[in-house]
Amino acid sequence: MMAIGGLHAIILLLVWVVGIAVIGAAVYFAVRLAVTHALKAHTRWVDNGKP
Repeated sequence: MMAIGGLHAIILLLVWVVGIAVIGAAVYFAVRLAVTHALKAHTRWVDNGKP
């Protein structure tokens, strides 16, 4: 019985780790896209202000 409980704990830990990894990757790509968009918009804004 103890082996089943230990296996359950390992599976639960792996599910948490995978979930955190997926959420972390989604946040990383969202921030990366936002920063890229902001830099491109800033470049357009600076270029439009040039004489």
